[in-house]
Amino acid sequence: MLPDCLIHTILSHIGYKEAARLTILSKSWLQAWLTHPNLEFRVYDFKYIKKVDEIMERYRDQKIPIEKFNLSIFSSGEVLSLIDKWLKIALQNGVNHLEFGYVDFGRTLYPLPHVFTILAAKSLRKLVLKDCDLMQLSLSSGHVAKYGDSLRELCLLGVRLDDNMLQTLVTTCPMIVSFSIKHCIGLKKIELQNLQKIKMVSIHIDKKQPVEIQAPTLEHLVFCGLAEKSLMLDIGACQNLKSLKLSSVRISDGLLAHLTSRCQFLESLMLDNIVSKGLEKSKVCESQSLKNLEIRCCSGTTVIDAPNLESLDYVGNEIPVLKTTKTFGPLKHSRLELYSRENISDLWFRKLRKYLFNSNSWSHVTLHFPSCIKIDLENWDPCRGIFAIPQVDVLNVHLIGSLKCPSFADALLWSCHPRKLNLFSTKQMITYFNNHLMYMKNSSRSNPWQYQLKDLRVHKFDLEDLRKQPVEHNERRRIRFSLYWR
Repeated sequence: MLPDCLIHTILSHIGYKEAARLTILSKSWLQAWLTHPNLEFRVYDFKYIKKVDEIMERYRDQKIPIEKFNLSIFSSGEVLSLIDKWLKIALQNGVNHLEFGYVDFGRTLYPLPHVFTILAAKSLRKLVLKDCDLMQLSLSSGHVAKYGDSLRELCLLGVRLDDNMLQTLVTTCPMIVSFSIKHCIGLKKIELQNLQKIKMVSIHIDKKQPVEIQAPTLEHLVFCGLAEKSLMLDIGACQNLKSLKLSSVRISDGLLAHLTSRCQFLESLMLDNIVSKGLEKSKVCESQSLKNLEIRCCSGTTVIDAPNLESLDYVGNEIPVLKTTKTFGPLKHSRLELYSRENISDLWFRKLRKYLFNSNSWSHVTLHFPSCIKIDLENWDPCRGIFAIPQVDVLNVHLIGSLKCPSFADALLWSCHPRKLNLFSTKQMITYFNNHLMYMKNSSRSNPWQYQLKDLRVHKFDLEDLRKQPVEHNERRRIRFSLYWR
């Protein structure tokens, strides 16, 4: 009973294959699928080739509009002569989003001869090219001009091209808003200039390549390289950058501080697998605008100076240093995950507590310990210096080994007050940890954290069905301790 226009709208929001299943509902749904605006083909053999050709000819003859055309070819000699035909039909029928990929198991890239004709399509807004060869195109012909005035997104994945071709594509498409280039072959340098509307750039390289971006309108930049190669990135004219992600790169001393200091509107920064080239610590220099910070698996100790953070996500081997003029207020999101490799001591727990103290509360803290060892607390005055104990919503502790160390549990719970504690360990360690907490709760012995413990509840959760069960430590389980503090 639905009108045809509504059926078309429904089908336009789901995939081509999923839409085909709805053809059994009625003739109206069948007819709507026959004119589906989004086409997605993965061509493997002659059977698929014949079917796709029939569909494309029907769309051409009936002038059925095409909004999205996704064509993936898996090496087949019979289809090569039809690729240009199918692409031409899609362009003639007003395609808005075009994706073309060619996979040859012999490692041969498909020479795309009509890329400038594709760019000339007035309806085209997004173009994705995968595993194509653009080196054979002639750049001396007169048709190379600003044909891509309508294009807004350009993505090149595994494409073979040289520096001249890249510059030609950029010149041809001056109005693009989003540009991605990933694992392309043949480039010696990536240079992006004179892009008047560019907002987002994503670059993934497989070898050491200088990258220069001169784009005052750029707001979002993603750069992924090789950790063993030094970063050669120049974004001097990108003063309006709002988000920056650096992944798998080696940086020299002061580069990170230099980048963050020049971007006065930077709100989001992500550092993933960053290797410091020199001996100095990696520094996120003073930034009043920075709100979201994520640091994952970076070498060395990271110094963070950003007093207006709202979200902090840190994963690493060392406790970072927070340098702020004031302690944080409650963060909207905060996550800390540490993989301890050094010898755990009372000094380590002091550093952890000091780090957590910079915020009133933390969402998640995850600690990985290679073993449970004895902590020397004989000459330790835990109340000296810092009186308030940081609050943690969820504390996840991963322990290897089953050594009974009450001082370890005391130091751990002195470092923070978790509302929920998830312990991952052997059944012996879980049982011991539970019994120790119960003992300390009911004990009158003075303890750095015991005097604030109000209640303790222990539940076991089966990872398969997540149902509460009685606490029986017959095997390795996930145990949740619900702790309530005064």
